[in-house]
Amino acid sequence: MTLAADHPVRTDSAVVRRPAGPLLAAVLLAGCGGAAEETASPEGQRPGTVSLADVAGADAAVLDAAATDDGRAVVLLAPPGGPLTLADVTADGSATAVPVPGLDAERQGLARVAAADDGVVVVGFAAGRVTLVPATAQGAGAPQPVGTLGAADVTALDVTARADVLYLALSGVDGTHRLFAVDPATGAVRDEAELPGTPRDLETTDGGVAVATDSGRSATVVTFDAALDVVAELPAGPGTAGPLTVVDGAVYATAGRTGEVTVSRDGEVLASVPGDLPALVTVDPAGEVATLVDTVADSEVPRVLRRTVDLATDEVTDEVELCDSGAVAGADVDAAGRGAVAADCRGEPVLWRLD
Repeated sequence: MTLAADHPVRTDSAVVRRPAGPLLAAVLLAGCGGAAEETASPEGQRPGTVSLADVAGADAAVLDAAATDDGRAVVLLAPPGGPLTLADVTADGSATAVPVPGLDAERQGLARVAAADDGVVVVGFAAGRVTLVPATAQGAGAPQPVGTLGAADVTALDVTARADVLYLALSGVDGTHRLFAVDPATGAVRDEAELPGTPRDLETTDGGVAVATDSGRSATVVTFDAALDVVAELPAGPGTAGPLTVVDGAVYATAGRTGEVTVSRDGEVLASVPGDLPALVTVDPAGEVATLVDTVADSEVPRVLRRTVDLATDEVTDEVELCDSGAVAGADVDAAGRGAVAADCRGEPVLWRLD
């Protein structure tokens, strides 16, 4: 799961050459817990937007997002003066507000959410400790400290999960970077491993987890098995590591340096296009088309774009503006390749869903 603020923004705009790529489906939220209408967005047109203002208020800050395997999207929000809150949006468009009162709201930039089993796990801080809170649409569970990890020692945090394990990639104040496999119900640390660079994103695989890391000069994807033994370390391209996704066992990763972003598969660079790192990458089942969602700063205010890239030709074949004034704050892709992108758009928390 990726937080857009961790990455630089594009400083240019790609040229649209021909419409192509997957459709972006969106639901128009009628209200908290209310009915919604789902509409498909034609290629080349701006899709609909899911407003989350009725769930946590128009001024709620967007912290992160998770896409669940049953088609739901869960967005972590920070309402002013209130506890952290989950907006649980089902596949048919109805939404439920789930307060998460057990976590401190002061360090919002390090609060994350990951889909796990039939619910999610929120990771943040409480009483000076790294803490997890399991949650479903019915409510949040009791906070559970994660091992003996101290909150003051953490400078960056990313999470992903499967039914029986939560993975945490942490950067420490001492410059170390580590991966932890954690029991999502109790917070007990099962295994841990060192990472070769700063973790930027991670996703579960069939047998473990893949982590995108970088040294500041080049990006590397490290895959681990269930015991957190290294399976492979593969180059992802020059520059800073960006989001990755796993499609049919293959790991697709992004990397960026000034003016260029690359997309690789299992260590082989497939395409390079103008721009910097995206906030999210999805790839079609055939491995032919990548969709990038970016926060860009090529005008007076940041805006959010969806770009479609032909991986065989390096061609940006479609570009759609999702928001003309805003920035992506959280994004995630489920096992079926469906994405969830959450943003602050014109001062309001919103959600887009990629099918």
